[in-house]
Amino acid sequence: MNAPAGGTQVFQVLTDPDFLAATIPGVISMQNLSPTKAIWKVEVKQGLIRRELTFDVEHVATPPEKVTFTAVAKEVRISGSMQVLPQDPSHTRVELHLTYDGQGPLRYVINNLVAKSMQEYPADFEAKLKARLAGTPSAG
Repeated sequence: MNAPAGGTQVFQVLTDPDFLAATIPGVISMQNLSPTKAIWKVEVKQGLIRRELTFDVEHVATPPEKVTFTAVAKEVRISGSMQVLPQDPSHTRVELHLTYDGQGPLRYVINNLVAKSMQEYPADFEAKLKARLAGTPSAG
């Protein structure tokens, strides 16, 4: 995805825990524990199936180019990275990589629920990143 801003500005947004939580589908609440750790309550749903998950989230920044994150709930672990690749002073490419793995007896159901959210996530993330960089509010 391409962002209409320089690498430093994009990196600052990607390390903002409030921004990161705002990009996750279904976030009900977020409690920051430190600048790099938080607890997120997320509702995942597909059809009539709904499940509320509580994630312990941690992100690690390696300035100026990479942010890695893990979000661990009893039922699923999501991890990923965001690589910042400046193209010129006013444009930056961001490579987003995500993996997830359901846990326990509901693994297959959870993987299905998370898979649906993850399919929509990259496009939603890009729209919210561009809106944030432009200084305009994005739909939550």
